[in-house]
Amino acid sequence: MRAAFFFVMCFPILLLSSCEFHQLTDEKKQVTKEKKMENEFENFKAEQNLLENIQPIEAEENTFQNITGWFHETAVLYIKNLEDRSEVICHDLQSGKDELFFQTKHPIIQTVPNDRRTIFLIHSSPGTNQAILTFVNTEGEELFHWEINAFELQYTWNPYNENELMVTAFAEDWSYKTYLLDLKEKKVVDSPYQIPFFQWTDEDRITYVKWNNDEPELSAPLYEANLMKHHEKKIADHVIGNGNFSSIVMYLQENQQEKGFGQYVFINSSSKKVLSTFRVPLASDYSQWIFPYYGFNAQNQQFYTFVPVAKSQDGSFELQRFNLITKKKETIFKNVTNDPILISPSGHYALYGPRLEKIMDLSKEKIQEIVK
Repeated sequence: MRAAFFFVMCFPILLLSSCEFHQLTDEKKQVTKEKKMENEFENFKAEQNLLENIQPIEAEENTFQNITGWFHETAVLYIKNLEDRSEVICHDLQSGKDELFFQTKHPIIQTVPNDRRTIFLIHSSPGTNQAILTFVNTEGEELFHWEINAFELQYTWNPYNENELMVTAFAEDWSYKTYLLDLKEKKVVDSPYQIPFFQWTDEDRITYVKWNNDEPELSAPLYEANLMKHHEKKIADHVIGNGNFSSIVMYLQENQQEKGFGQYVFINSSSKKVLSTFRVPLASDYSQWIFPYYGFNAQNQQFYTFVPVAKSQDGSFELQRFNLITKKKETIFKNVTNDPILISPSGHYALYGPRLEKIMDLSKEKIQEIVK
């Protein structure tokens, strides 16, 4: 009886304690969620006001090389060359503050992050036909470096494996060799496929345009290759250029029935099912079609590219946005040049220009210089 009485008396206490525990846990989760939403909202507001309160990069023309890309929502990286060293600087576009991210005594050529911006490739060159690739974390601390004799390099991060990329090393006669770099294991091996330009479709597959090197072509077949199984198959014919995104293969295809026109095609990287297409006029550069610069906002499934103005005498372009979900196409900017473009992490802005020295507001249709 005593034991039963003790249990009955204790049970409400245990139940109460359990309820209090869950209540506290729920409250903690709610506070964490609210804090996260608050931080996201603050970041959103910060970026929304970015162009109105932008603090430009102040650099001498003879030391400023170029902006290399986004570091995060409101900061960019740029290369600065001095007499005795070369630096990568992180510039906050809101505060105007510059912070040294990385430096070396050798001239820096380029800086390219992986898709998640957790590792940054820094390409420097100590001399002619010499290249050093240094890989650093978000604090600028070295993780791995690799030296190679090369006249020029082409590098492509694997978006499905943040520690992997392929590098093509070109000699002065444009002969080349392609390597596979594993940063986690810190090893470099010859690529199973010796292809200079390609795009990843998953962790072990790539796509590439199979050009005929013996004679000039306006377009060529697009192939997919499996690096592990050493197997390839054709995806499409008459392709001018290819660029892939998460689970999507994109290519610009020449229209054989309508001269001077083509279409962008978007297919699922696994099933190869066509998701969307849109028709565009093509621009030529002497004896070949131009594959214009492009960008992609994965969050909203929006594709940006430069489309030539039909029958234009000055070779001008329009920046157009195509939504893969709604199939809506709209012109964002008119009378612009076909120059490199990098969409910001949230998709509100884009770096633009030969040296990425301008910023585009993709909602308010404004372009502003960010280098003084």
